[in-house]
Amino acid sequence: MVVNAQYIPLDNRYYDLLYEHYEAKNQSFLSAMKPLLIQEIDSAVNIQDVLYGKGTAKHRNSFFYRKLFTESLIRYNSGIVKISADPVFHFGLGRETDNGRTSWVNTRGITINGLLGNIFSFNTELYENQAVYASWTDSLIRALQVIPGQGTYKFFGEKGYDFAYSNGYLSCHPSKYFSVSLGYGKNFIGDGYRSMILSDVAFSYPYLKLTGNLKRIKYTVLYTQLVGRNAIQRPEFGYERKWATMHYLQVLLWKRLNVGLFDAVVWENADTSGYRGFDVQYLNPVVLLRPLEFSIGSPDNALMGMTFNLRVNSHFNLYGQMLLDEFKLSHIIKNDGWWGNKFGYQIGISGWNLADIPSLNARVEYNQARPYTYSHSVPIQSYSHFNQSLAHPLGANFRELIVITSFSRGNWLANIKMNFAMYGADTAGKDFGRNILIPYTQHVSELNNSIGQGLKTNLNTTDACFSYMLNRRTNLRIEAGIIVRNENNDQFSKQAVLFYGGIRTGLRNLYNDF
Repeated sequence: MVVNAQYIPLDNRYYDLLYEHYEAKNQSFLSAMKPLLIQEIDSAVNIQDVLYGKGTAKHRNSFFYRKLFTESLIRYNSGIVKISADPVFHFGLGRETDNGRTSWVNTRGITINGLLGNIFSFNTELYENQAVYASWTDSLIRALQVIPGQGTYKFFGEKGYDFAYSNGYLSCHPSKYFSVSLGYGKNFIGDGYRSMILSDVAFSYPYLKLTGNLKRIKYTVLYTQLVGRNAIQRPEFGYERKWATMHYLQVLLWKRLNVGLFDAVVWENADTSGYRGFDVQYLNPVVLLRPLEFSIGSPDNALMGMTFNLRVNSHFNLYGQMLLDEFKLSHIIKNDGWWGNKFGYQIGISGWNLADIPSLNARVEYNQARPYTYSHSVPIQSYSHFNQSLAHPLGANFRELIVITSFSRGNWLANIKMNFAMYGADTAGKDFGRNILIPYTQHVSELNNSIGQGLKTNLNTTDACFSYMLNRRTNLRIEAGIIVRNENNDQFSKQAVLFYGGIRTGLRNLYNDF
């Protein structure tokens, strides 16, 4: 069941299929604000065939074929009410060759989608998990005190973790030009693998999203509540809260080029003057947040950014982002490394159906952020949620190059992803600008700050994965692969080789490449 009022799941595979289709047709669309509504896709696109496959004429009407390979497990359609339900799971096993560590994942859950009267749509997902992770992920979990992208946990046995979480939304679509969504989940801004503005790396959060879409112009307002995981405000209230308002405007300037403008402000739920809550001054959906934050003498954390996507030809897209946290032009002109020049950017090129070979795709992407970007003088007001950056998972003070190549034929898919990163780690108890949860008032130097300062560390990861798709509706696939990871600096050298395999559904992005 596919209905126009539903969101396309925030999974890279689905969006790669969309990009591939649009490139083959030499068409453009406003794709940066994700997840996308199906109704935002051109009506000429058969979303059923693009995302879920056509099946085969011989078996298409077979009940068992449809349930195994093309349909949801449970479907109900009364005309006005349409509901589908599917199991979601991940049963995986891995083995590290260097230390003999065995890792495994046992995830079970359910996803339910529905449409009420062609105007209201809803989704709910529930995941129950137990897992023992690879050594580097385990170290990261203990440092962050959260499962990356999946929230809090309790220990399971000697090495494992037990955790559960749910996502969902209720969305209203009174017309094709406007929608309102109330949800608990993730959002993503950009056309790359990473985002320097808003990514889906961190854990889910509650949000209210307003979207206006005039085909060539799309405007999104996002109101969210976030969590500062480091501190507990009071036992009866749980972890300390903060709020964020974000605006994102996309414009299709001509058939090959679209640009976007972004601004955001983050503020704490309570400060030294007492309880603050949601600041109504940031409720206005059209005001520019940075001038407003400045005009009211606010101590809040304001950010601005821009995006672009240029369709070079029917095979290549050039895309990029610029994120401005804080800067002074005079210091940029002097090139004196002032600590307060906090910004990051992304530049990338994606290729689809290369050499006219269907489904041979590639991506080369470069990301970097200067020291102290996304941080704030008040740690709770950093651009973060549940101890992870809302943008790039490496935080700040890094450079990264990503190369991804994929090829699919029928139900077979091969994907190779290589990450080459350099970051400056904090050392000797000093803040060199990578950890965005530390107040930037602790910067080590007023001037001469540069990317890689501190303990210069190289992190290289290669992930080669081969899979066979069983059901495109839930991205159910059998997979096997190998991850080779090297992290080294002047103080340590860590190498890991992980062989892994399993069977899983894929309706979400989970990252382990940082």
